[in-house]
Amino acid sequence: MPDKRKVLIIDDDRPLTQLYAAQLRQAGYAALIAEDAMQGFMFAQREMPDAILLDVNMPAGGGMMLFDKLNKSVKTSGTPVVIVTASTDPKIDAEGKAKGARAVLRKPVDKDTLLAELARVFDSAP
Repeated sequence: MPDKRKVLIIDDDRPLTQLYAAQLRQAGYAALIAEDAMQGFMFAQREMPDAILLDVNMPAGGGMMLFDKLNKSVKTSGTPVVIVTASTDPKIDAEGKAKGARAVLRKPVDKDTLLAELARVFDSAP
């Protein structure tokens, strides 16, 4: 069981983020939600999460632009990012991996896949 690791969910799909947050909390994580890229960046800087679940298509900048900002920030450059997207565009996988994404998951992500991916991210963390 994780020791209250913080996971920041940055996604504008409120019902889905609420579901993911509930699943994470039930599994022992502290889940935080940001609804757009700007809010996500501010939360990431302030909260210093242990991992970020990042949507690609959302208001106030978009996920890939935010990923660039997170990578350039001293506070968040080492934070593991898992992209969670409804897009089926294979370019997202390539771009996400090039930016350092630990994984690219397709929405809707089932609970077992989500928790297994986070466990893998934390198991491989330095």
